[in-house]
Amino acid sequence: MKIHVYDTHVHTAAGDYVHFDVLVNDEHVSQVKQYAENYLASLGIQGKNIEQSRCNFCHSEIANPEVQKNIATQGHSIIRL
Repeated sequence: MKIHVYDTHVHTAAGDYVHFDVLVNDEHVSQVKQYAENYLASLGIQGKNIEQSRCNFCHSEIANPEVQKNIATQGHSIIRL
């Protein structure tokens, strides 16, 4: 399975920095921003707490089995960096 990697950087109003990748296949590219927002919410970071954020396409690659499983069941996979 070929996936697309979106490099995501978030600076919070509290001064924290969160860096993670959102991995999706062709079918879920339009939902990358929502997946990133959901991930941040799972960390307790809401939109009002974000000072600066970017989520940019980085590259495409062949997914490993764990990422393939996550995409098949959730539509995406997140890797915290």
